[in-house]
Amino acid sequence: MFELRYPNRLIFGNGCFDRLGEVAAEFGRKALITTGKRAMRESGTLDKALELLQGANVEPVIFDRVEPEPSTDTVDGGVKIVRAEGCDLVIGIGGGSAMDAAKAIACLARNEGSASEYQAGVRKIEREGLPFIAVPTTAGTGAEVTKNAVLIDRSRNVKASIRSPLMLAKVALVDPLLTVSAPPKVTAGSGMDALTQAIESYVSLASNPVSDALAIRAITYIYNFLPRAFESGDDIEAREKVMLGSFMTGLSFANASLGAVHGLAHPIGAHFRIPHGIACAILLPHVMRFNLEVRGEKYAEIAVAMGAEPVPEMAVERVKGLLSKLELPQRLSHFGVKEEDLEKVAGDARGSSLNNNPRPTTREDLIEILRAAL
Repeated sequence: MFELRYPNRLIFGNGCFDRLGEVAAEFGRKALITTGKRAMRESGTLDKALELLQGANVEPVIFDRVEPEPSTDTVDGGVKIVRAEGCDLVIGIGGGSAMDAAKAIACLARNEGSASEYQAGVRKIEREGLPFIAVPTTAGTGAEVTKNAVLIDRSRNVKASIRSPLMLAKVALVDPLLTVSAPPKVTAGSGMDALTQAIESYVSLASNPVSDALAIRAITYIYNFLPRAFESGDDIEAREKVMLGSFMTGLSFANASLGAVHGLAHPIGAHFRIPHGIACAILLPHVMRFNLEVRGEKYAEIAVAMGAEPVPEMAVERVKGLLSKLELPQRLSHFGVKEEDLEKVAGDARGSSLNNNPRPTTREDLIEILRAAL
């Protein structure tokens, strides 16, 4: 038995961003646009969004305070604005951070209390929030189709999710053309986040036949086309295939959970501010090697999806080779992580990702994985 939950409506394809105005008009007449501080302005995407909304008689209100690692305070600030302005829908435009902040703002706009209270489990989401429209501009997180928002509570130095089926988008507009302006470093990091999610959901204890079908195809797309997108940002075919892989990955792990890479990446992000996709990339081959003995058959299938012989260890080697092609750091020490930090990180690792890792992990196991990645 398994259960699937997805956004009400999913639109994928080159140029589908042009439908933002007509889609938004189905839900209201005043929209909070939640985005980051610079990238969407510099790329012209924000200006085009304003034009599309105004052309459909939807008044935009800009909330451009989202950090690369969004905080509970930022969400609370967005909730205050959406209430004060009387917005009747929320649009998230940007990477995973903008998506997560937007879905949290939309949900909490109609629920009492602060974001940190929901993150800490003091409160539970009881009412559906404002309609949320997701417009991803990076191929990586899959946040446009998930039911959780990953936030940092800086007062507690904790990175964790607010989670509810009521947070799913009403519509996700997934346009590969919006990723063309992403710089190579962002393309590589977000792409490795997507690949990690695909691999982890494929071997997860909570995987199912539907999630497996999505994940293994996503692995094929991302592995084969991410280097091309990294090397030539205007390679439209590569951008489309990586975006499709990311999108399919989101549909997979949203219903199959993840594993120890994400269980460790969250406390690493909270303590060391390492970009999430980079943290996942560094940890991925070491967690894969740890899991080989309990998921050999599936790792062999992953190796085949990456064009190798059906040998589990080859999946690890192909991932390591990809990291080199993408010119990504492969050591946590690159970001100042030290041996004495490992026990703290391992102690803070918890949640559904660790629970669904195919091989059970003790604190000592997690420390050894971190040490191997150091």
